[in-house]
Amino acid sequence: MKDLHRRLGLGLACLCAAIAMTHGAPGTAATPTTAATSPVAADAMLYDVEMVVFRASSVGPQEDWSVAPTARGFGSIITQGASAPEVLRILPSSAYRLDGVVRGLRVSGAWHPIAHAAWVQTAPPWGTHIGIPLSEVGLDVPGLTGNVYLERAKLYLHLGFDVSLQSGATYTIDEMHNVRQNEKEYFDHPAFGIIAVVTPIRRAPR
Repeated sequence: MKDLHRRLGLGLACLCAAIAMTHGAPGTAATPTTAATSPVAADAMLYDVEMVVFRASSVGPQEDWSVAPTARGFGSIITQGASAPEVLRILPSSAYRLDGVVRGLRVSGAWHPIAHAAWVQTAPPWGTHIGIPLSEVGLDVPGLTGNVYLERAKLYLHLGFDVSLQSGATYTIDEMHNVRQNEKEYFDHPAFGIIAVVTPIRRAPR
């Protein structure tokens, strides 16, 4: 059972490594974009978040992968009273930077992309743990529900997902990672996965 999970994870890791070599790591090529002025405070840092959700072509029967996992990486709520994250706008497909990832997943035959979205949002302090529903970032995929979390700390951003996929059984990813700006991050499960990248945005002067 654990061997199957390792094989699935290794396959995804190899695929992602190939994609990175082919299309370049976002951290070496991407530059912060500029956001238009909005009602958010002028000194608030904004972030472009992009995510791709994909499912496995098949899931091995050796283990019940539908069992809800224990949340990983969220920790206790340590920041009280912070403002909730705000989605300022949904980005068009012409602004996507993970199209190469999507193509690689399709070519692999082992994974099928089922959702792709990008948006601009604020990020509350680390430990706030207030999520944004997938419906608010432009995703309306049957069977796919949950929330995305982006929080800022002194050294790292923290990106997390509490997302479930209903596909015969219900599969869940419930974890938060420390992430670097402009670098792809992988959230995996034997049945489905998420690849995401976060880019800081400079606010346009008034």
